[in-house]
Amino acid sequence: MKTHRFDAVSFIAGLAFAILGLVFLVPDTPQELIDALVNSGGWFWPVALLIVGLAVIVPVLLPKKEEAIEAGDSD
Repeated sequence: MKTHRFDAVSFIAGLAFAILGLVFLVPDTPQELIDALVNSGGWFWPVALLIVGLAVIVPVLLPKKEEAIEAGDSD
């Protein structure tokens, strides 16, 4: 199986979005976590940033379909 080319720029951008989302999502105390869950508007943007970050990271880490097909044909 041929490996795909690693895209460092996309990986770093996705990681930055994910870390930024976690920074705003993780509270200082457990009580703040409960308050954040009750107040749904407080966690929307951090979760949205996490989703965008993961949407960028996951395709970078997975092999492309065309390369996977080529690797399967060469067996």
